[in-house]
Amino acid sequence: MRVLAIDIGGTKSALALCSLAGKTDPKIEHFETFKSSDFKSLEGLVHLWQSRHPGQVFDAIGAGVAGPIINGDVHLTNLGWSIKSGDVTRATGKPFKICNDMASHAWGLLSLPSTSLESLNKGRDRKGPKALIAAGTGLGESIISYDGDKYYPLSGEGGHATFGPSDDRELRLLSFLRQKKSGHISWERILGGNDGFRNLAEFLAHETNAPLPEFIPSEKKDWGSSIAQAAANGNAFATELMQFYAELYGREAGNLALKCLPFGGMYVGGGIAPKALPWIKTHFMRGFLDKGRFADVLGDIPVNVVLDPLTGLKGAALQFNN
Repeated sequence: MRVLAIDIGGTKSALALCSLAGKTDPKIEHFETFKSSDFKSLEGLVHLWQSRHPGQVFDAIGAGVAGPIINGDVHLTNLGWSIKSGDVTRATGKPFKICNDMASHAWGLLSLPSTSLESLNKGRDRKGPKALIAAGTGLGESIISYDGDKYYPLSGEGGHATFGPSDDRELRLLSFLRQKKSGHISWERILGGNDGFRNLAEFLAHETNAPLPEFIPSEKKDWGSSIAQAAANGNAFATELMQFYAELYGREAGNLALKCLPFGGMYVGGGIAPKALPWIKTHFMRGFLDKGRFADVLGDIPVNVVLDPLTGLKGAALQFNN
């Protein structure tokens, strides 16, 4: 079976033909990425891909999208599109399946070889539920339940849960963000690439009553890449920021782990972790294990970073095998 797989994010969307053979890692052909904001609908994205790859035949379309799916329809949180499954089927003439992007990443995760993972904590090798946390433009979280035989990814919007500080500095961070953004402060506001790095940079500058460093762009861009590059070059401010980010990331991953006890493994997906790997490797587990009486329980959980950037795309196709 050949599926036109689509992974739609707030910043970019990826499309490719995926050839399915059981539940193994799909074969990918004709991969392309597009800027999501250049399009007003999923149908427009599909039509452009078809115009660029004439004659390519596929049997169905599968999509993973950043938003809650309700009766086959979704409004994308960080993009503004509304997708109705029936409209897509009528416009393309193909069977269409859609799932939350964390569910698609989870389906893809289940087919990954070990070479696509970077271990942060060996833990104990056991069967059981898995969990996925993934920071990209936003912050996604998924629990992958296990019935003793099969895995079942569950959609979720855990990244929008309320940020909870754990120490005095994080209390000050919450206070700072509440002054900057009145109302609800979610974990996505801190860990999502859309504005998380900028928020942390402004907070750390505020802590020392100093201006933002020149390497941080004034306009909305890929702030994380600029900061990570400065940290790699030895800049002290950027290094502190990346370490703080990685510890906070681990802290929220630990919160997710306590809610489902993923003895089958905690996985760190999304686009940020592989780019921030030097700091993730040194500071993520510090936050993950900071759970008092349950530190030893979490220490038994294997924790891995997902290195394959096409995990969500593959999972969008693998919907048709599950």
